Amino acid sequence: MNRRSQAVFLLLALVTALAAPARAATYHIRWYLGHKNLDYFEEAARDFKKVVETGSKGDIDVTIVLKANDDPQGPDHVSKIAAEVASGKIEMGHSFLDVMGDPRLHAFEAPYLMRNYRHVEGVIEGPVGANLLAGLQPQGLKGLSFTFSGGANGIATVDRPLRTPEDLKGLKIGCYGDSVDQAWLKSLGAIPVPIGRHLGSIASMARRGQLDGVIITWRNFERESLDTAFNYFNLPNSSYLLTVTYINKKYFESMPKAYRDLISKASIEAARVERARTIELNEDARREEVSKGVRAVYLTDANRRRFVAALKPVYKNVIDGVLGRALIQKIENTKDAPENPLIPEALARSTQLAKALKASE
Repeated sequence: MNRRSQAVFLLLALVTALAAPARAATYHIRWYLGHKNLDYFEEAARDFKKVVETGSKGDIDVTIVLKANDDPQGPDHVSKIAAEVASGKIEMGHSFLDVMGDPRLHAFEAPYLMRNYRHVEGVIEGPVGANLLAGLQPQGLKGLSFTFSGGANGIATVDRPLRTPEDLKGLKIGCYGDSVDQAWLKSLGAIPVPIGRHLGSIASMARRGQLDGVIITWRNFERESLDTAFNYFNLPNSSYLLTVTYINKKYFESMPKAYRDLISKASIEAARVERARTIELNEDARREEVSKGVRAVYLTDANRRRFVAALKPVYKNVIDGVLGRALIQKIENTKDAPENPLIPEALARSTQLAKALKASE
């Protein structure tokens, strides 16, 4: 081989080496995200991907599929993601709790069971949260972490502020449609109207007189421009909209322990960031909507106690049976988590302002 041929050979070898991947992944995770309005969760998902791929030195690759954004069949179809993960058709999923098949997960929708965001954090990060995640195992799923991807719910109303339980009587209230939210609305004299995840229909239904109110987060209220149809946002933090990340149990258990630990930790850390930023996002949405004239209605401590007392019969007659009295007691006894250091100081100040406004009602 002459000098020129040798140089060409070496150049081709170098180009081939650079073009070839340093290491072919052993494990391939397709992660389907099962809700459309991702906000900060998409960012958290990409952080998870980076941490897992880097931590495994490329032995795990993660492909994020924005299923709900791409699927023309909409929210009813993406609710099947958990079943596809359980069957092994795909490896990992992320869904709203109400489509996961475990009725205990409706605890976050139970009114005034959770005291505040810090209490929810305490539940999620403690033994109760671990037990709820473990409850997915009979479905063939390994629960990894909880995220807000929604956060605190309230009830938006067209023309009536809600200050007492009696104020709900006769109102048609849009809800997810499960046994928990339908039961407590009926118990206070409201008429539940199941709308599932079809948020785009809320404003038009209100204009046609089909809805007088809807269970919603501030962020979803803003996203759907509901200030054009609703004038009040009531009962803030009365319930919570959560999602869960999970992986096929058999696939997860086929991995080395170091990889299982890596995936679990990365999911928990990403979820913590997402939850903190979702609180911030909801607060930003609240400020924006109030500036447009939407009235944020806060309960006095006395009226909150009236709601709690009015809901006791429906807990005894329905919700206890769905969730289990033991779970409810464990949630009630869970201590609030420490102040989340990921929440900006500005949000902490706005929370104090909200307390001041509540006291003035």
